[in-house]
Amino acid sequence: MEETKEKRNLKVINRDVLKYMALILMGIGHLITFVGIQHFRFLPVPVLRFFVFGQMFAPPVFFFFISEGFVHTRSRKQYAMRLAAIALITQVPLYLCHSFTDGQPVTAMFTSWNIMTTLFLGLLVLMVWDSKWKLPVRIIVMILITGASYLINAEWKLFAPVLIFVFYILREKPVLRYCIYTVIMLCHQFICNGFMFWFSIRSFQWFIPEMIAITVITFFYNGKKGSSSKFSKWIFYVFYPAHLLLAFAIQMMLK
Repeated sequence: MEETKEKRNLKVINRDVLKYMALILMGIGHLITFVGIQHFRFLPVPVLRFFVFGQMFAPPVFFFFISEGFVHTRSRKQYAMRLAAIALITQVPLYLCHSFTDGQPVTAMFTSWNIMTTLFLGLLVLMVWDSKWKLPVRIIVMILITGASYLINAEWKLFAPVLIFVFYILREKPVLRYCIYTVIMLCHQFICNGFMFWFSIRSFQWFIPEMIAITVITFFYNGKKGSSSKFSKWIFYVFYPAHLLLAFAIQMMLK
């Protein structure tokens, strides 16, 4: 009984706090990445590294909240429509940022899709799984949706729909979820390392915040909503395209 109380006392982070942690780390990390790390040399190196690599805390949190939103939303159809709309809107500022830093052609706007698109596809996977279709049909459609994330070259392609599904079906089994998540992330690093079974210092620095994210979700997240204000509801949708527009504006000013 005492052990249960101790575990309960650790769960002090609600939905809003976790969401803001992810948005702040992602926002600052993206600004440094897109604007150019050379413009932030005034920061101490440890602080700079913290924000550059700390942005990887955000994606797992977003995947988790898609599964949470699927459970708690009043209308899954409207939820999916909001994600699809934001994905389309986000594509423009994301292209502008990449075109400035990488010189991408206009066609990249239609061949490399943002993470909001992958979140939308992950939500579709859950909707198919929870449908009344026969199991073989559901599995085939889920595989096709996951494969679509690869075909359109979306951020976190293949991995995001799988992780969102794992978060959903194992929401009552946090320890098993933690273990499977770790294996998937190791596979992700394996692929990002060029299909090699070793960790460079850089890849390990990406891996650490990904594991911190699942640790916070598993041991410190209390499942409570936090604020019920409209600002808290819409900041997730507005922040992503807005902070990319801000990064592009800073790029143009520095140029």
